[in-house]
Formats: sequence, structure tokens, C-alpha cells
Amino acid sequence: MHDRNIYRRATDFVELAKAYPELENHLIPSLSSSSLKTIDFKNDESQRCLTKALLYRDFDVDILLPEDRLCPPVPNRLNYVLWIQDIMRTHPSSSICGIDIGTGASAIYPLLACKLEPEWSFVATELDDMSFQLAESNISRNRLGNRVRVLQARPDQPILFPLRIYPDESFSFTMCNPPFYASLDEVTLSAEGKAMDPNAVCTGAPVEMVTPDGEAAFVCQMVRESKQIGARCRWYTSMLGKMSSLTQVVDLLKDLSIENYAITEFVQGQTRRWAIAWSFTDERLPDSISRISNPALRCLMPPHNNTLQPVPGDKAVDICQVLQTISGLETETCDGHVLVTAKEDTWSRSARRKRKHDTVHPPPLDCKMMCVIRPFKAGVEFQWVKGAGSERGLFDSFCSHVSRKILV
Repeated sequence: MHDRNIYRRATDFVELAKAYPELENHLIPSLSSSSLKTIDFKNDESQRCLTKALLYRDFDVDILLPEDRLCPPVPNRLNYVLWIQDIMRTHPSSSICGIDIGTGASAIYPLLACKLEPEWSFVATELDDMSFQLAESNISRNRLGNRVRVLQARPDQPILFPLRIYPDESFSFTMCNPPFYASLDEVTLSAEGKAMDPNAVCTGAPVEMVTPDGEAAFVCQMVRESKQIGARCRWYTSMLGKMSSLTQVVDLLKDLSIENYAITEFVQGQTRRWAIAWSFTDERLPDSISRISNPALRCLMPPHNNTLQPVPGDKAVDICQVLQTISGLETETCDGHVLVTAKEDTWSRSARRKRKHDTVHPPPLDCKMMCVIRPFKAGVEFQWVKGAGSERGLFDSFCSHVSRKILV
């Protein structure tokens, strides 16, 4: 679970019922202790009441949840929103607008995100007529109509159609929780194939659970559409429910030479989900956001954007002094770390030889590589912050050059 997720601690259902009295009717004794209370997670009415209670108490959100549509578990949905928040914070912007693809009846992602981030806005899409109407109602009843636009999607439209109908707007990110399954038969087989009964009942309608060829095909189509749109959206993201789907999406990203991507994993009880993000911008995410340590996924991970250089304890590292020996750098020191901007390679042997023989040195215009250097007790950390994929070698060579200077 995400470090900032307020549900890392077990929910006190008795206290929750005090804030949302309707939940009192659904409390039952806990199997772990007769003095504790819980709810029957296999009772769909109890599950809906719990979702309403958590949203009401913790986010001041009041929603309608129909019996025949998905009841979103709040802790799991919050994990995804917090990861998006992490991505946006790496490169802050004064204007952030997201797209929620398939917002569902609850419109939970825009509601949660707008409560956490008062300056954010959303465009939310929904294909199903009933879910579309309820999403509009839930946005309206929470007085967010001025920040969230709900659009009805059509089956013949591109998935990313908001980027086409608003050609003059740029967007910060997409969110998506696509249907898992390729058919209703697959839904049945999946339930029969599980070794353990699910902890909670699923109330989703077929339109919410099934999409042609399954979730992998849906997200792969998003990737193909995003390739045509490019950097008008800073980060395209989606949730995935199967590890095999993650493999298919990463394979497509590599086939399309999209090397700037990120993977994370959300674990909630017995439920494991993954999220993937990709970008056509030069924004680089730290490894803490873009990579996870799951050995089963090691081959799918994007390249490292962080490099650690251990330094012996008897060596006092003065990074600024080292950087002063490298020409052409712009540096800015803040809170113990140094932001370095390089417009060209001035440190490698080949670059020095070239400058020595060239009589004219036209000034470079664009930033080719930006990184952050953080000294700590046992070494130095380099983090690639900005740069095109073709400049990864520039970042690596800079790290190597500075590391050698430190260790001299």
C-alpha cells in the first residue's frame, strides 16, 4: 500500500459508524476478537455502505452507488491517485488537468483527486448510459461541476477522444481502470479457478468487467493512440489486473520505441494490481516512482534513472568543488542537493578534444540533460530529471565522470 495511504492502519469500524451511522446496521463481530467489529464483505449492501462511509468521513464525499454497478474499494483506488500525485509532483505545474477513462458510476478517481488537490481539474469519460448519468450526478452533488467535465463515450470513438475534441488543450495525465476480461465466460472461469474464495463480492455489470480481447488489448490500443498524440498529455497511465497484461503492454512500448515509462504495484489484502505510465516528454521519474523490486517483474522494469556512487567514509565529498572543474554547467544548490543543467557534453575526452580543435564554438541553445545530485553520508546519488531518451548516455557519462573525480 502507498506510504501516504491513510488506510495503512486497519479501519476501526465502530469509530467509522459513529461518523456514518448507517454503517451501524452492517456491523458484525470480528472472527479475530469478539470485542471488535467488522462487516460482511461478501454482502454487497454492506460493501456499498462501507465505501460511502469512508468517502464521507475521510474525504467529505457523498455518492450514490447503484446495486448493479461496481462498488469501488476506497483504499485501492486511493493508491492509484497517490501514485499519480507522486508523478505530478516530480515536475510541478501550475495547471493540472487529468483524463479519467471509464470513470464509472461512482466517478471515484476525479472525486478523490479533486479532494486531495484543490487546484486539479478533470475530464471524465463513460460509455455506459446509466453509469454516465450517475457519474454526472455524483460530480454535481459534491459541487465539483466546475472542475470535472463528464463526457459520454461512444463505442466507435477512440479511447483518448477528449484529446481530439479539445485540440487546443494540453493534459497532465490519464487514468484508467479497464475491464479485466475478454468475455463473460472468462469471468466465470476466473472465479472457478481461484484456490480461495474472494474476500469481497463483485457487483460489476458486464460493461464494467468485459471488453473485447480483455484489458491488455484495451491498454495497448491506448498506447497506439497516444503515439499519434504525443506530448499533449504529459503522462498516460492505466491500472492493470493481470501480470500477463503488464508484459504485453511493456512489449508494445518497446516495439514502439517508447522508453520513458514507469511501473508500480498495489497490494491490498489478497488483491494485487499494477499500474503503468508512459510519456513522450523529456520528464524523467525517480526510480522510487518508476520501478518496483518484485523479482518476477525485473525484466519488465524501465531503465534506472537513479545512480548511487558509494564513497569511502574517510573521503569528504564537496560536490560543488568538483562541479566547478567542469565547464559549461549551470548549477543551483537547494536543501542540500545540487540541480545540474548541461546544454552539451563538455567533460568527456572526445568532447574536450573536439573543442580543442574547433576554432568556432556556437553556444548551445537547449538543455540536453538535467540531473539532481544528492550527497549523503556513505556516497552520492545522481537522479536524471530531464532529457530525451537519446541523451541517456550523456547522463551516464556525466555520472561516471563526477564519480571518478570524487574518488580521486
